[in-house]
Amino acid sequence: MRKVRLNCNVGCNTNGTYFSELTKIRRIKDCCCIPDMMMDLSLYQAEKPLYKQIQEILNIPVGTVLAYIPFSKEKGLEWSKCRDYLVQLGKDKVSFVTIHFTANAGLLEIARRDREIPVTSRGGAMCLYDIAKNSRKQNLFLEHVDEIITIAKQYDMTISLGATFRPSNIFDACDEVHTKETEEQLQICRYLHKEGVNVMVENVGHISLAKIGKHANLLRQFDAPIMPLGPIPTDTAIGQDHISAAIGAAFLCYHGCADIINCVTRYEHTGEEITDEAIIESIKVMRVVAQTINVYRGFESAIDYEKSTNRLRVENHSCVIGNGQCDRCHNVCPLKLI
Repeated sequence: MRKVRLNCNVGCNTNGTYFSELTKIRRIKDCCCIPDMMMDLSLYQAEKPLYKQIQEILNIPVGTVLAYIPFSKEKGLEWSKCRDYLVQLGKDKVSFVTIHFTANAGLLEIARRDREIPVTSRGGAMCLYDIAKNSRKQNLFLEHVDEIITIAKQYDMTISLGATFRPSNIFDACDEVHTKETEEQLQICRYLHKEGVNVMVENVGHISLAKIGKHANLLRQFDAPIMPLGPIPTDTAIGQDHISAAIGAAFLCYHGCADIINCVTRYEHTGEEITDEAIIESIKVMRVVAQTINVYRGFESAIDYEKSTNRLRVENHSCVIGNGQCDRCHNVCPLKLI
């Protein structure tokens, strides 16, 4: 099994929000709470993209979404702009790029038939909008997949398979469109591997604990790192989604189907601005999940870290070192009585 790693997301929509996101990146460094990788989910094309700031300030791998910057409501997606942007990302040494190959009219028809909310993926929705706007017979990125492969190999970029139809609530998980999209992702993953491209797979949004085991059987067929978006195992934790995501990520990791876990903040579903404190909190929460699972998976570095912080050996982690007494047990501490 792979060692679990952390991904954290930032992104700006305007010039004003650019500087607030840059502050978050600097706070992450100042707090010594650096994830293993990050994504720049900006919809605004800054003179110096956030992904460059992440590279310079944190010196970790960074990714972004191919559709975000080239997209416009007036024209949808134009291949020439997408291609040039992908090449630019390669030249800028972006490590991985999310591409929504599985956004197509057939799956959208099923989602509209069976779901109250067909799609919550921004990148996927852009691709679907483009298909309708420009009367395309198929997904623009799938149409140009071989050129994408050439560029990815030239610049040693990993392709992350975006999940357009990830469930927006636990009752849609494992429905027809979720299953069909995952199967299509699997076919694209195999094709990219055959062509010599490194692949990651994004999948699973909201899903109950009971269904994670079922969906894991499908995810295990991928010979690629899985990056779940959550997963969120309950829809009732609005304002506390850093906790629900930690539970879901741990459970999916336990089933061997999560390798890169996302740092989800408490504000994931509130629409509120994500504060510096919330993003630091989310990293710390998911670091606990990663440590727990890496011990479970038997990684020596995680086990050594666990031993080094054993509360009987490290004074500041223990209430039983020295001659003092804690507020809970007072003078009847069981570790001192026996």
